Amino acid sequence: MLFYKYIIALSTALILAGCNSGGGGLNQASENDDKNTKSHPAVDYSKGRAMNQRLGHGINLGNSWESVGTGANADCGWGNCIKDEDFQIIKAAGFNSVRLPVRWEQDADIDGNIDPLRLAGVKEDIAIAHSLGLAVIVNFHHYNDMNYAAVHYEDDPVAFNEELNRFVIMWTQVAAALNEFPDSLLVYEIMNEPHDIKKSSTVNAIMTACYNAIRAVTQTKTIMFEGNGYSKFAAIKQLDLPQDGNIIVSGHYYDPYEFTHQGTATTYPCGAGITSSDLTQIGRDFKSYVDSAKAYYPDTDGTHGVPMNMGEFGAIGRNGSKCGADAPSEAMRAQWTQYVIKAAESYGISWHYWAYGKTSGFQAYNQEAGEWFPEMKKTFDAYTVKAFPTI
Repeated sequence: MLFYKYIIALSTALILAGCNSGGGGLNQASENDDKNTKSHPAVDYSKGRAMNQRLGHGINLGNSWESVGTGANADCGWGNCIKDEDFQIIKAAGFNSVRLPVRWEQDADIDGNIDPLRLAGVKEDIAIAHSLGLAVIVNFHHYNDMNYAAVHYEDDPVAFNEELNRFVIMWTQVAAALNEFPDSLLVYEIMNEPHDIKKSSTVNAIMTACYNAIRAVTQTKTIMFEGNGYSKFAAIKQLDLPQDGNIIVSGHYYDPYEFTHQGTATTYPCGAGITSSDLTQIGRDFKSYVDSAKAYYPDTDGTHGVPMNMGEFGAIGRNGSKCGADAPSEAMRAQWTQYVIKAAESYGISWHYWAYGKTSGFQAYNQEAGEWFPEMKKTFDAYTVKAFPTI
């Protein structure tokens, strides 16, 4: 406990000093830097790029640890418990890594003390994954209180600072507790899908504060950043990244939402198909993302930009979705998936499909039948049977 108090005090001191590593701090969140599109100094991203290649082809174990469950069985909160054999199935399919979304604050106390039972459960899953050679991304998922405080920063900056301080306390504990795992097989993803936040400076304050908290615990783990707008790749240029070569920027890709998310909202009715122009646009989108990363966060090698990960992408299918037979056929969603993976890999972007098991139609593995959906397996096989490209 004394160790944690020391680290928390050190982290807080770094944050309040101005968060020089990222250029923004708690008291700077109101600065209007939404047009923060200047090119930053070149950084040697070779460490981050090596970790990104190790992540390679991956998949999300979603709707489990980020559910509303509590304690050691928190991954069962939405009826989608992670089983030991799931990691073996994923490994056998040729994947290199898994992403573990975690709602750490769900059973943390008001001061930000992480529940030790949840922590033990997550550590057990990480250990199983590592025993099979699978790298793991661990994040803070569905942190609604933090996002709400950020959205309303201008109305209540005190509440924002209090919640951010709690976030720092929790990340300090998580980073310290998981630091026993090898650097080569674990990535810390700061915060999943910040969204609807008015100013990029507020997002940067969150990312920088937690980055400093993690770096106060470990100098050697890879840290992953995300931009505003539900982690849109296009928001990379609005980030204020530290001059640290062991980082990765993660983005999510679900365009066009009318196709991938049909049935999930009234604005996305069932029955939408995918057109050839939609598929062609995917390649254009990824080129613009990579061009942006190179322009605003160049590598010292003169070729690359900051390493990029596609932490989520996926399209809804007929099994488990509200659309049923009106949802895309397996062949259609597999086609969309193939185009997205091909575009990402052509630029060396690691990826994590959403998701493995029961996720309201997004699942790639049919848990009832005990097998991968055939069209999705065929799509994954085209990539997982070969090494992730070195670019």
